[in-house]
Amino acid sequence: MEGAIAVAKETGLNVEEAAAAAATGAIEAAGEVGGGAAVRVRRSVVGTIQGVKVVAKTAVGKEGTEE
Repeated sequence: MEGAIAVAKETGLNVEEAAAAAATGAIEAAGEVGGGAAVRVRRSVVGTIQGVKVVAKTAVGKEGTEE
């Protein structure tokens, strides 16, 4: 997340969109391993990081979906 946010700031990209894309990718990749992994990754990447609100754009890893 921090890398995506830093690069977005440096290049003038939309910081929230870059953070959301990075979070979504991380959660979905963890979901390939298992539902519990996706939940744990979601908990760690969603929220406010470096002053940027990070919102995942996936249903994978929501509480109660772990297998």
